[in-house]
Amino acid sequence: MQWTTAENVDRIIEALVLATEQGASICVFPELALTGFHRGIREQGKPVIVEPAMLQVQAACRAHGIACALGAPTFDMNGTILNSYMHIDATGAIVSTVSKNGLTPAELTFFAPGTSRPVMQFAGRTCTTVMCREIEDIETIVGQLQDQPVDLIFWPSVVGNPPGTVHPTPEDTADLGYFKRTAALAQRLNAFVVQSNWPNALNTPDSTYLGESRVYAPDGEILLMLPRDEAGVGVFTLGARTFRWTPLSACQLHTGETPWTATPSC
Repeated sequence: MQWTTAENVDRIIEALVLATEQGASICVFPELALTGFHRGIREQGKPVIVEPAMLQVQAACRAHGIACALGAPTFDMNGTILNSYMHIDATGAIVSTVSKNGLTPAELTFFAPGTSRPVMQFAGRTCTTVMCREIEDIETIVGQLQDQPVDLIFWPSVVGNPPGTVHPTPEDTADLGYFKRTAALAQRLNAFVVQSNWPNALNTPDSTYLGESRVYAPDGEILLMLPRDEAGVGVFTLGARTFRWTPLSACQLHTGETPWTATPSC
């Protein structure tokens, strides 16, 4: 994660190129990947910055023939700002946008909540997105999707432990309730859940237990987990238990992050 959108776009395009070289069909990024998820969002989350940056990402998808899913602010005609997740196909077209319904109190000072959870055909799957802490809202999500079943859920997130909050019991630290709820959501909806978690946090650079992006099977089992607190690109086939990991340098972990790449079997 970088402090500016321009720097984040450079990292995103680098990841798209690497993913393409490794044979991936889709590259999946975390929440607010375009701008970064940090206290500078008020300066970065403006149409004059976000819209040309999105065009760059779309052009890169088109140039390399790879689909992409990533978080970015979006803007409606009334100037409302939404915390959204964009699904871009290999031609560079935006297939669908899901805006975060369940915002945190801090997010509500800048973003407006989304009011629906669209379902789309994307990368050969029937997909939707659940963003970060929304994983706590299982009953609401199940109700939204009861008439439109999905088989793949993207879960972009910033899940970790702020400084001083690591618990003596490793199980408590590693879970924080999120991962049990994610397994429950996968079971309730009979869908794969693919997480894309930031491996560090600019607002709290001493946070730990970040990264560790997980893939859940429809029965709730964790099929694989990427490294903790480490930036890199992981390539896998959806449903498999193995992945190929390409780490980035330690300096990039502290100043910028490239998320992981998923290759669903279609």
